Amino acid sequence: MKLLLSSLSLVCLGLSAAQKQLVMPSVIDADETTTPITLDLDWLTISPGFETVPFETRALGGSVPGPTIKISAGTTLKIKFRNLLTEQKGALSSFVTGLTNGYQDPDTGNLHFHGPHVSSILPADDTTLVVPPGQEYVYEIPFAANHMPGTYWVHPHHHGSSALHLGGGAALALVVKDPPGYLPPQIENAQDTVLVFQDWDIVKLIDASSAAGDARFNAGLRSIEGGKDIGQRFVTVNGMYQPTLTIVQGEWQRWRVLYAGWQDLTLELSLEENGADCEMHLLAKDGIYINDYPRSLADDPTLPVPPGGRADVMIKCSNVGSASFSALTRRDTLTLQVVESNTTSTASAAEAWVPDEIPEYLEPVMGLPSSSGCDCDTKMDGYDDTSRINFKMYKSGNVYMHSSYLGAVVTRQLAGIRDHSYHQHVHPFQLVSDFEESTYFKKGDWHDTIFMDSSELQIKYRPVELPGKVMVHCHNALHADSGMMAKEYVRDVESGSCTCDAFGPIEGEGIVDDVETAVVVGGRPPIEVSAAAMNHQALSLIAGAMILLLTMV
Repeated sequence: MKLLLSSLSLVCLGLSAAQKQLVMPSVIDADETTTPITLDLDWLTISPGFETVPFETRALGGSVPGPTIKISAGTTLKIKFRNLLTEQKGALSSFVTGLTNGYQDPDTGNLHFHGPHVSSILPADDTTLVVPPGQEYVYEIPFAANHMPGTYWVHPHHHGSSALHLGGGAALALVVKDPPGYLPPQIENAQDTVLVFQDWDIVKLIDASSAAGDARFNAGLRSIEGGKDIGQRFVTVNGMYQPTLTIVQGEWQRWRVLYAGWQDLTLELSLEENGADCEMHLLAKDGIYINDYPRSLADDPTLPVPPGGRADVMIKCSNVGSASFSALTRRDTLTLQVVESNTTSTASAAEAWVPDEIPEYLEPVMGLPSSSGCDCDTKMDGYDDTSRINFKMYKSGNVYMHSSYLGAVVTRQLAGIRDHSYHQHVHPFQLVSDFEESTYFKKGDWHDTIFMDSSELQIKYRPVELPGKVMVHCHNALHADSGMMAKEYVRDVESGSCTCDAFGPIEGEGIVDDVETAVVVGGRPPIEVSAAAMNHQALSLIAGAMILLLTMV
């Protein structure tokens, strides 16, 4: 197994200002290749940039974060995902325990294409796919010609190891390009900057890796040195701790802020010190342009991006000097150094713009009545081993919570979003009612992930295409791995009825994929199980049975 020191790590090993300049992830343009892009899940030695020895983690694509992938709408993204990990002796395996939920399978993976409006049917974005160690799978993800340009991302999503992989930094940005002439010159000509924010909660990761028998990752985590505010919890930007980004006075930049979050915490990216007189305007959220750009952040220069969410922001600084941003309450997460322009600045005030056309799947639905039977409640509740949606833990196989059909106006009454972040695959949703509006969250905005200070929230969407399974879950990966996840289904019929809270098999017409069995690449892998692992697994089974009995009392 190769151990690499990433280019970002080499940049970060020193602490001088020159070495702490923010580095952009490398870029892979999918339009320029006819062969699948190879993304490896493998061990990597990194050093984010504070005084600690390098440590091992799992990376996607050879760096933390991985390379940014760009693609045009109307094309097919082909990814050869190679799981180069090896099964660790002593690690918990779902093939041995038979357990659906809990921290396990640390060396098993797959990919989730988070945010884009793409199919959940293999060889596309089916997160029930299992890619064991040493196996590979070629994903083919068609992007429709009318797909909204925007900022999305990719990360492993195997149930049981999502927290270990995502919390360990395995993630990368995915950008659907704006077609030529789509944007006004002010936005099109702006410097395009990808900023991947990642939260490293070492204590939580040590706990999860210990429970999963993930000894190699656990050892790397325990080798991290530093004070409580650094070594035990820190935030990186493009894999770097407290970097500096140099920009030119008076020039617009487009920031693609990706919060690769895996716990129930908003990013809270906040402009704390503004000596360079910077202004920011919200342009898009979760890869979808807002309908009231420029939405000024002058009165509240904070981005409460939900975990897994993205925010595209236009920023311009009028004065030479510096500005600093905090994130997740960590000060100086990112510093701006604004230098004088060599030319006379011609930058103007932010100019209003909305797309001339929007795809059918993003046509407003908030004013439409729900289709018959399609107004369902979805409540997230509990923590750790009590993590549930609608009082049920996740079950694999043909067990579906809600169902709908193509063309239905679907309403979801979300509860628990003050404590749990809600993410929905395939179909973005529109914020409708039952929440207090703010600069960032407004009625009519579209999201694929939501987390806000509200006891309830009504959302709507209309699946006009892409039938099949729809995973919904808490984007706190610790909770999702523990069972706070469920499946919905969109039937391939244009009339019919919806079901709510069924938690049973989906049957009848309009079924477009295998709803019974998850695909395991290479078949069930051979497992070498140590006595320690068996004891660990036996204790997990006993603990799970005790919890079940307690909930029944």
